[in-house]
Amino acid sequence: MTGDILIRNALVWPSADRDALEGGSVLIRDGRIVEAGRFSARAHTVIDADGCLVMPGLIQGHIHMCQTLLRGIAEDLALLPWLRGYIWPSEAAHQPESIRASALLTCAELIRGGTTAFLSIETTRHTDDTFQAVHEAGLAGAIGHCLMDETGGYPPIAVDNRDALAYCDVLLDRWGDHPRLKLAVAPRFVLSCSESNMRDACAYARSRGLLLHTHSSEQQEEITLVKERTGRCNICYLNDVGLTGADVGLAHCVHVRPEERRFLVETGTHVLHCPSANFKLASGIAPIPEYLAQDINVAIGGDGAPCNNRLDQFLEMRLAGMMQKIRLGPEALSARAIVKMATEGGAKLLGWENEMGTLDPGKRANLILVDQSGFHTLPSTDPATNVVYSCTANDVVMTMVDGKILYEDGHLTTIDEDKLKADVRRERKKLLERAGLA
Repeated sequence: MTGDILIRNALVWPSADRDALEGGSVLIRDGRIVEAGRFSARAHTVIDADGCLVMPGLIQGHIHMCQTLLRGIAEDLALLPWLRGYIWPSEAAHQPESIRASALLTCAELIRGGTTAFLSIETTRHTDDTFQAVHEAGLAGAIGHCLMDETGGYPPIAVDNRDALAYCDVLLDRWGDHPRLKLAVAPRFVLSCSESNMRDACAYARSRGLLLHTHSSEQQEEITLVKERTGRCNICYLNDVGLTGADVGLAHCVHVRPEERRFLVETGTHVLHCPSANFKLASGIAPIPEYLAQDINVAIGGDGAPCNNRLDQFLEMRLAGMMQKIRLGPEALSARAIVKMATEGGAKLLGWENEMGTLDPGKRANLILVDQSGFHTLPSTDPATNVVYSCTANDVVMTMVDGKILYEDGHLTTIDEDKLKADVRRERKKLLERAGLA
């Protein structure tokens, strides 16, 4: 019993496709779930959930931690001018201190909003500092080291691919045995990476069992330029160079032709759906119900703070449902399907479907408590409907990863909030000055 944690008096919702149990409990031992349901047990630590919903932690399928410090710097722009005029210059100006502040700021927002794991794309330098920040914050996830070469047309951020992959070796030496974090290889997208860059990235990742993460088919202008450069549709070209498969996550996939969708199905490639970013950058609406109907795994992500501007998985779930109803009618994409994408879909993307995504015995105790007593959630009915359409990130009252409480009673337990706020203000000012954007 020593060290056991018992959450009791809860509305326990083990997974999106199961019923919630009132008056339920969750028993946790050594960071893993022992039992979830209606039972009696003793424990060293007892948490009275006071009727809160206990559910699997949310998983962000696509995020840029290095960009959170840039929130609000580039508004009302299309994708490519946004990248070339603001985001890439800012990322090129990052230093270890600003990367750390940006990553910790991301972690703070994710943890407070019920996210317990993620897949990211960082920038081309200082990814070790992102690992260090996330390690201290306590989240789980795959951190993607970004690859960009001279093909992108912005030399200050470009890194020769040999040097980039040598840096990945350094990251693996330092973090390869971490229990919560792992490295992903992230060639940014076709327009910023040469063919050899992408082929080498795929060979490197697969020889080491690493995930691959990139962007694809976000906007029509991007797709046109890819066709001009390669003579191929975006995903057809990615398939040619090896960037499809069960170890690959493709962010956005808004504009995908039927032959491209076939590659997604045949290779088991994951789609990373980013509703807010797709709305805000006017990218369009990804055909998510069609992907799901073809058994394509979909995860939900917030993308970067400069194109969102909130890293709020509850908002992403709500918009994911609303945008499909505009396309296909009110019956499109059920709330349960959306929650499944935000939990089990993310777990499958990370290759951790046996470790997280549901509250099954043996899985990591990555879970959240969500208050159901606010006026905006009453009367509480179906938990999926509540989570997707009524609840907000502010309704999260506890976030736990591997049995460790990272957020409780309005406070982060692993991050000094006052220090972080001061660091963010200081480092943002210095970063924008270095980037020439102050």
